[in-house]
Amino acid sequence: MIDSKIGILIAVVFGIVETLEKFGLAKKYAHLIALPLGVIGSFFFLELPSTAEYIIYGLFSGVAGIGTCDTLCNVLGNIKEHTNKK
Repeated sequence: MIDSKIGILIAVVFGIVETLEKFGLAKKYAHLIALPLGVIGSFFFLELPSTAEYIIYGLFSGVAGIGTCDTLCNVLGNIKEHTNKK
């Protein structure tokens, strides 16, 4: 059950980071915000037995959100570049 909640938390962090980037926040600052967003989100969204686990899962969610953001941006950039060459 906790696996699906972490997946949703990662998607929420990703969505917030992407939205901040679309509003003009520099990419490096938006990615720095993802870590505290993940930790704060874990306290509100997950049900864990200890504070350390909230922090660990929150950091994981923030880092995964950042990785998802970078990966999708790189893939879309490569696709656009490839289609423009033809």
